[in-house]
Amino acid sequence: MDIRALPYDQDPHPRRHLDLLRPPAPHAPYALCFVHGGGWRAGEPAQWHRQMRRSAQYGVISASLGYRVGERLPAMMADVTDGYRLFLQHLDGPRPVFLVGSSAGAHLTTLLALAPPDGIRPPAGCVALNGPGTLHPWPGMDPEIRAAVEHLAGGDYAAASPEHHADPATAPPMLFVVVGKERYFPHDHVRSLAARLDDARVVLLPEAEHGFFYDPDTPDSVRAQAEIDAFVTRATSG
Repeated sequence: MDIRALPYDQDPHPRRHLDLLRPPAPHAPYALCFVHGGGWRAGEPAQWHRQMRRSAQYGVISASLGYRVGERLPAMMADVTDGYRLFLQHLDGPRPVFLVGSSAGAHLTTLLALAPPDGIRPPAGCVALNGPGTLHPWPGMDPEIRAAVEHLAGGDYAAASPEHHADPATAPPMLFVVVGKERYFPHDHVRSLAARLDDARVVLLPEAEHGFFYDPDTPDSVRAQAEIDAFVTRATSG
């Protein structure tokens, strides 16, 4: 199955495109929209290609969104929003879409899920894998993460923090996956964010490492996928 690169506009920045995978018979009742990590300074949509191909085997339409790494947060969120909007245009009717992000991508998908722009169909749910609950500096913060956060937030840590946008009245179902071998984002921040929402669950994978989910064949990925499948099934059947 071919993965197509679709630009967000006529004269796009090289990062402003999504990778789309539409199986020959897309029979799944939902779609998946992935956002890659890389510390907000690196990464690319191809990181999710293996997971997209795995999902296509089950009839799932999916996309992986590109964004301008290294920019300020408003530019990144504009790119992710434009990619999400373009993905919606390539679906068959109002098929529910679930966002899936890892690390920095989990941060961006969580912000999009908690504060979708006016006029855009909100996602049906969000899966955030080893991402942050807040971007306010904390003791022991990794120096590279601190530098990246200072740049992208431009001093406005509240607006850049998922916890600032946590409104239980409007938030979709959320699944947070944290890992035992986390290097960057404290679990307590994620649990605090989840506690602010009415429909949110935190799952711990004790032996998994940061960024584990890009490879769909590892035991931890298989376990996480089972949690995601259950989450999507419950969200679409309710």
